[in-house]
This record gives sequence, structure tokens and C-alpha cells, in this order.
Amino acid sequence: MATQEIKWINTVRALCMMSVYLLHSEIYYGIARVSYGYALTPFYVNAFFFVIGYLLFKKYTPNDGTGTPSSKTDFDRSTYIKALSNVFYRLILPTILFSTLIYVPKMIFHTADLSIVRYLHEVLGGISYWFTSTLSVAQIILLTLFLTRRSSPWFYLIVSAVGFAIGMELYRRNSYPFPWYYQTGLTSMLLMTLGGVYQRYETRINPILKTTGAIMAFLVYLVCLFLTWNTQTLACMPPIEVNLSGAAAILCSIVSVIALGHILPRFKILEYIGRHSIVFYFFSGAMPALICKIALHFFPDPSYVITLTVAFISLCMSAVISLVIQRKCPFLLDLRRIKKGLKR
Repeated sequence: MATQEIKWINTVRALCMMSVYLLHSEIYYGIARVSYGYALTPFYVNAFFFVIGYLLFKKYTPNDGTGTPSSKTDFDRSTYIKALSNVFYRLILPTILFSTLIYVPKMIFHTADLSIVRYLHEVLGGISYWFTSTLSVAQIILLTLFLTRRSSPWFYLIVSAVGFAIGMELYRRNSYPFPWYYQTGLTSMLLMTLGGVYQRYETRINPILKTTGAIMAFLVYLVCLFLTWNTQTLACMPPIEVNLSGAAAILCSIVSVIALGHILPRFKILEYIGRHSIVFYFFSGAMPALICKIALHFFPDPSYVITLTVAFISLCMSAVISLVIQRKCPFLLDLRRIKKGLKR
């Protein structure tokens, strides 16, 4: 992948992760009159799914980015097994490991009862971390579809649209996410496939993004926020709920963030957060919760300044933890590294 592509991808992932910390800090500390998190909701995880889809399609359905039809892909069973192995070791196992590490502190923080049954249910059932659980399910389904070896993203878009409808209906019938947020996994496939469509027509779309496309998308995004600001009725969290203004806000905010990712200069901190965004996610709940609990003792009244400070401190603390993990315990992110270390 070209350096420029890595830069914008990491920038988008970093912006999404920073938004997660802002939202969580606001949730735990309190809202002063108006929630700024409302403006972040349309893209803070939706853009992340979009980018992951972009990367998957780029890796497993390679093309020249112009939309030119190509032959079937080389995605065979051995590639499928290897891809599934990556999902297992880099997403599923880390989700279980980090869920285990925070289980007791989490139960104490929420004054909940500790039990083996609850541990097995929340940790092995994929309830603790909804994003990585959803991403695991969505990737497994999408990788299975890649076995058809179709190169056209439109096939995957149609199937993902059907999956989206099924996921919404399953959630309507039973909103409980056990196991592994399967409903959300089905719905998020649509955003990932849209990332694949963008990847396929990237060289045609980017010139539009650099001109009026991004501006128009950002304006529509602002209009959606403005018209619903007082009522806070923007529904843009599938499969919980999606309305017309919510869908428009999702798409337009994603376009805006991607355009921003392309034009922003290179910042090492953004690259670091984006490159290690999964680690930051694992601490995006615990760290703001801890810092907010401390802040509330000194500043009991909701304040934007304190909320932003909490988010900043939480990000810094998570960055330190991430650095320690990368240097001392990299196996927490991929247990295969233990075997590689033993071979050395």
C-alpha cells in the first residue's frame, strides 16, 4: 500500500478513535446542556467500518482503482483459512484477552456481581467489546463471500444490503447482542462493502473529493445536524435505528472525514493512534471511566473544558499503555508472536 494511502487511512482511524474517547468522556463525566457527541455519532465507528472494508477489498479483490472490470480474484480456500486465522488471532483472541483483563475492575466499577457464569457469558460471548465483536462477525461473513471469487463490488453490495435488512430485523425481534453482536455484524457489512466500492473507483472519486464533493457532503452533514439538534433525533446507529436523515449524515460524514484524512498533513501522533487503534479501543471505555471518576471528585458539575481534558488525559494514558504492550507484551495482540519469539 502506498505511503499516501497509509497516511489517510491512519488519520481517519485516529480521528474515529479520538471521537470515541470524546464520546465516552462525555458519557461518564456528564453533559453540559448540549452534547457535542451528537455531532460525532454519525461517523465515529461507521467510518472505521468503511475503512476496514476498503482495506479488505484492496487486499483480497485487487484492482487498479479505476473501476475497470477484471477477472475473478485469486481468493482460494488457503487464502480464506489464512484470513480467518488473522481474524481469530488479531481480533477474537485479543477481545477475549482484554475482556478478561478488565472484567473484575469493570464489575467493581459498575457495582455488579462477579460470577463465572457472567464472565463466560460476557467474555466468551463477545459482549464486553461490541466494536471488535461486530468487526469479527462482519469480517468472517465478508471473507466467506470472497470465496465466490467475484471481483465486482456490486455483488457484495447487494448481498450486504440483504444482510443489513436481516440484521435490522433480527435486532427488532431480539435486541440482545449475544453472541458476539451478530445483528450489528450483519448490518455493518454494508458500510464495509461501501468502502470496497470506494476502493474500486478510488481514482475516479478522489478528484471529486478534492473539489466540490467533500464540501457538499460536509454541508449536508451540517444540515442534518442543524435540523435535528434540538430534538436529537438523528438515528444513525445500525442496527439500533436508522432514519433518512441519519443515513444521509452517516454517508456525508464519512465522505467528509475521508476528505479530511487526505488533506491533513502527516502527524506522528495521528499515525500512531491510527496504526494501533484497536489497542486504543480496548481502553476507550475503562480509561475515560477511571479519569472521569477522579475528575468528578474535584469538579462535580458538567463542563466542556473538563470533559475535553479527561478525553485528552485518557488518550495519553492509553498511548502509554499501548507503547508498553507493543514493546513488552505484543503477544496480547497476536498470540502467534509467542511462537515466533520462541523460534528466535
